[in-house]
Amino acid sequence: MGSRGLSFRCEDPFFVYCRRHFCPCCGQRLARRTVSETVHSDSPAARNYDFELADTTVRGEVKFMHLEFFCSACQRQYTVRELKEKKHLPKR
Repeated sequence: MGSRGLSFRCEDPFFVYCRRHFCPCCGQRLARRTVSETVHSDSPAARNYDFELADTTVRGEVKFMHLEFFCSACQRQYTVRELKEKKHLPKR
């Protein structure tokens, strides 16, 4: 049976969509990648997720999605938060 709900979260859309991003390790341009995970509301992992969608609590499986950045050269993956923190580090 498929999931009963879908939740898409995008941290700081301006940062994600309106800027070019480069790998802090190798300098290669990063690609956006959608990461998803299906979580059942009764599972132990459900404590880390919010099952309220449009003022109702969804019971059953919900597909949670968010964006991350991926470097094809060095095979590293960065969350938006990680990439924002690395941008503020002093240059070597």
